[in-house]
Amino acid sequence: MDKPRGVRNNNPGNLRWGAPWQGLVPAAQRTDKDFCQFIAPAWGIRAIAVTLITYQDKRRAGDGSRIDSVREIIDRWAPDFENDTDSYTRSVASALGVGPDVETVNVHDYATMRALVRAIIRHENGNAAEFDWHDAAEWYDDVTLDEGLRMAGIVKPAARKVPSPVAVAVTTGGTAAAVEALQQVQPLLQATSQAVNATAGWPQWLRLIGALLVLASLATAGIAWWRQRRALRAVHA
Repeated sequence: MDKPRGVRNNNPGNLRWGAPWQGLVPAAQRTDKDFCQFIAPAWGIRAIAVTLITYQDKRRAGDGSRIDSVREIIDRWAPDFENDTDSYTRSVASALGVGPDVETVNVHDYATMRALVRAIIRHENGNAAEFDWHDAAEWYDDVTLDEGLRMAGIVKPAARKVPSPVAVAVTTGGTAAAVEALQQVQPLLQATSQAVNATAGWPQWLRLIGALLVLASLATAGIAWWRQRRALRAVHA
C-alpha cells in the first residue's frame, strides 16, 4: 500500500496551498498542485498546530463564541461540504477523551494539543499500523511530533524533580538529629545561664574557671550524644 498523500507531502494535516508557510519546499520542486508540500514532517506538524492556535485565538465559531470544543474545531478544520465532519469530530473527541461539544479544549496546553494533532494526523492519513511498510502505531515518533509542536510555540513541560528516598531520609534524619541534639544540651544551656547570673559578683579569674568547666560539660555531653547516635545507627544498619 502506498504512502498516504499527506505523509508523502510531509503535510499530515493535508493543508492546501495558500498561506506562505515556513518550511515549504521550493516552488521548482513542488509536485502537488492542491496540497502543501513541506521539506520535513515537523514543518507540516507545526502548520497544523499554528492553524489550531489561530482558530482559538483569532476566529469564532458559527454561533460567535470562542472555538474551544472538538466540534467547533473540526467544523472549521474539515467543513462538511468536502468531509464527513460528524465522523471526524467523533474520532477526534474519542482520542481526546472528551465530549464533542465540551467547551474546555485549550490548544495552548501541551498535552491537549499533542493529542489533538495526533488524532487529526491519524484521521487524515489512516491508521499507520495498517500499512505493510510501516511498523509503528503512529505515523511520526514522539521526537518528530514534539519538535513540530515546539516550532509552533507549544513546548513540553519540564519533568518535575522528585527527591530520591535517600535524599528525603538524609534530610529528615538530619533535622531529627538536630532537634535531638538541642534537646540534649538545652538543660546544660539553662544551667550555664543560671551559673553566669549567680557568679556575677565573683572575681574575673574565678568566673573564667567556671566558664571553662561549663564548656567541658557541654563537650562531654556532645561526645556522649554522638556515641549514642553512632551506636543506634550500627544497630539499624
